[in-house]
Amino acid sequence: MNLREKMQRRLKLSRPSLRARARPPKQRSPLGAQFTAANLPTALALPCCQDCGHVQYPPTELCGHCLGDTLIYRPVPTEGTVLATTRLRHSLWEYFKRRLAQRSWTIGSIKLGVGPVVLAHMADEQLQAGDRVNVFSHTDASQQAVLLATSISTDTSSAAIRRDIVSAMALDLPAYKDGGL
Repeated sequence: MNLREKMQRRLKLSRPSLRARARPPKQRSPLGAQFTAANLPTALALPCCQDCGHVQYPPTELCGHCLGDTLIYRPVPTEGTVLATTRLRHSLWEYFKRRLAQRSWTIGSIKLGVGPVVLAHMADEQLQAGDRVNVFSHTDASQQAVLLATSISTDTSSAAIRRDIVSAMALDLPAYKDGGL
């Protein structure tokens, strides 16, 4: 490797805007890593307290209801109700900057039937507050679990169908830049 290649590599690592392929944020806490691992084999798994049965989200070390420390990930029902949606038009992350240059990105807050309120990428941009949705988790381009919401009429029972929804949103692909390093 010559000096020019070494300098390009170093520049690429320190300047995300110059990279040919930008990926979503990868940094996660140990609790985020547990969330990703628990959600790989199922549509949606959330921490449930062994002591009181409370479903906890976002993941924490203690139950928000009884302060118990025995939280176990369990599959939970995916149905919920949209509380609010918003369209993102700006981001500080290079991955989302490139996506937002093409069109805005819709996210929503959803109250799950089991209790907690989650933030999720909206697969259907037409969803409004009060609509019933299915929420599921899937890995994105950085191999981290993210939550997605689809209309209640959309079948999300199999992993292949969920993968197709993620692919349609292009969440499983990096954001490309012509002429990047």
